[in-house]
Amino acid sequence: MSYVLKCASCGKKLLEYDTPVRKFGSPLKECKKCGARYIDPRYHELAAEGIPEEDFKIPPYIFLIVIGVLIIWRGIYLFSGHMLGTPEEVRWLLPTVFLVFGIVLVIGGILEILSVKSGRKMNKFNRLYEESCKRLENPSYALTLHSMGYKVPEQYLGGVYNEGNRE
Repeated sequence: MSYVLKCASCGKKLLEYDTPVRKFGSPLKECKKCGARYIDPRYHELAAEGIPEEDFKIPPYIFLIVIGVLIIWRGIYLFSGHMLGTPEEVRWLLPTVFLVFGIVLVIGGILEILSVKSGRKMNKFNRLYEESCKRLENPSYALTLHSMGYKVPEQYLGGVYNEGNRE
């Protein structure tokens, strides 16, 4: 499924992506063509939505490592000559791709586990959370987000809006 976001004012295509990517920072962006503001659904204010707990769970990274090991095993198996009908000149290509991809998955999984266990990942999220709090403490910014449909906690809105506008 492809996601496309167009500017409500000028119709310019602002962004297009195939899978939803989660980024942390201000979701409030500006159209480069007309200057209209919009909410980028890929970005999330941590102070409004909270730190995602699933990013600190180890089992998905263990699964990633297991998949990487299986891909490495398959690459080694293919190196042993089990590629019938493949020309001699390129017989090394597919096993090499498998090995490299598997190694990348294993190393990536190990680095993520180390990042979680050492607290480095939590420190990063805490820093991003503090930056998000500072942005939302600006009443103008918080009200702009709220008026554009982004769910902003009441503590940042400061009771400025009336009961009729509450969602």
